Amino acid sequence: MGLGVLEDKCLDKVPGTALLSELGIIVIGEAANLKRGTGRHSHVILVPQPSDDPNDPLNWPRWKKEACFWTLYAHQSSSRSTLDVNSSVFMASLDGALSPMVGPGYVLLAEQFGVSVDVVASSFGTILLGLGSFMMFQNVFATKFGHRIVYLISVFLMFISCVWCALSPNLASVRASRLFQGFGMSSLQSLVASTIEQMYFVHERGSRTVIWSFAIMSGITLYVVQNLSWQMGFWLVTIPFGISSVLTFFFVHETSYIREVTVNSASNETEKQAIEDVESSQEARIPAQRSFVSGLQLYHGTFTKTNIIKIFLRPFPFLISPVTWFLFLVLGMQTVWLSLMPICSATIFTIEYDFDATEIGLTNLGGFVAVVLAVCTGGPLTDWGTVWMSKRNKGMYEPEFRIVFLTTMLFGVFGYAGWAVGTTKNMPWTGAVLCLAMPNYCMVISGSAAITYLLDTHGDDALHVLAIVNFAKNMVLYGFTFFANGFIESRGVKDALLILSGLQAACWASTIPMYIFGKRVRSWWRP
Repeated sequence: MGLGVLEDKCLDKVPGTALLSELGIIVIGEAANLKRGTGRHSHVILVPQPSDDPNDPLNWPRWKKEACFWTLYAHQSSSRSTLDVNSSVFMASLDGALSPMVGPGYVLLAEQFGVSVDVVASSFGTILLGLGSFMMFQNVFATKFGHRIVYLISVFLMFISCVWCALSPNLASVRASRLFQGFGMSSLQSLVASTIEQMYFVHERGSRTVIWSFAIMSGITLYVVQNLSWQMGFWLVTIPFGISSVLTFFFVHETSYIREVTVNSASNETEKQAIEDVESSQEARIPAQRSFVSGLQLYHGTFTKTNIIKIFLRPFPFLISPVTWFLFLVLGMQTVWLSLMPICSATIFTIEYDFDATEIGLTNLGGFVAVVLAVCTGGPLTDWGTVWMSKRNKGMYEPEFRIVFLTTMLFGVFGYAGWAVGTTKNMPWTGAVLCLAMPNYCMVISGSAAITYLLDTHGDDALHVLAIVNFAKNMVLYGFTFFANGFIESRGVKDALLILSGLQAACWASTIPMYIFGKRVRSWWRP
């Protein structure tokens, strides 16, 4: 048993288990010829092992990796812009995993259109329907034709759909435009995680996924503009999308790459010989490094000979993988609980504190501060922590070490429960904002840990698992938009928040058996 992770009884080498660091207390001869990190990571054996091809994304120069990653981050930030009706505009912001564009102004919109708040929420919530449904198809295109062309189409759809929404004269047009907006946003829900897996080594992924979680979660307000129509707000948000389109074209190069041999660990002479054979064969045929200009082409051919229909059907067998259901609970459903907050914020803060739309929108700043703190502490902590635990485990890395950081989900439990209790104790609005910040803090750290666990256990197949998880999550959240605000009005804020606290605790409880039996699960699944 390695630090509480039960050993498998069937396989000697369980997929996902890797030699991450080599210590003096053990001698592993097979690790001698494996490539290692540089600088402070010189003791870390690179997982996966990169090829000798300079065009391999794992071998890209640091500036190229960072340019690609931060461009996708900027694109993600733009896609989460939140606009407040007749009161404020949040430019280049993030408000929850699926933050509604006009969440703080739902009450005002309900009055404007003469409908209920739930009708407004479900109308703007069709973006969730687009996210979930198109995600299954964009994964097929990304697998077959690469990630670059999917990202370019996505940012173009986001730009066009924002223009469409700005021109919408009624809720029917809003529903259609938001549906296509969801089509465009779908690549950012799952492909970025796969891109991280294609460019970075295991010991580098933790901090990257934390930053990606920041792009999903944060809610930064750059400025507030009073007395703007909601249509003008959508016109304004096209600005960052225009910038993102240019950056995506120049800096998001193709990260899909066909490797002849992938080695995640070394423990016998057969693997050692395989590595040596590949290295000797590659010396004679290492391709020349492609120029920057050649990387700008839109189409790079196909990356698999598999039929498109077969690729589309690939995710469905993962429905029987326990990791898929685990991710659905700790990542998907946790996102649903937190995403209900911006959807219902107008109702909650109107009932409890009689806030107007501007004040409701500004409550998101507390969540942004929490997200910043999570990025500053969570990124280095997750990578350092896994390396530290690997050293204590005789140099062997187990993906279950990532699950330890899912204990931060308890911050969400305490945040929802504290807010619920505070509603009966005349808690000031600052206390409510603090309680709301706690789930945002835990979502960044626990979400990134869950994504990294998926990448380490399923590798290239993580794309398919994320497609299933995000599809289910978006459908569940879309269903909630039809009744969530009405439920709060009828049952009260306290009951609603206590229910969220209990659901968050139930999701966290699933981490205990997965940490203990996760290695046996990986052996049973054998991806």
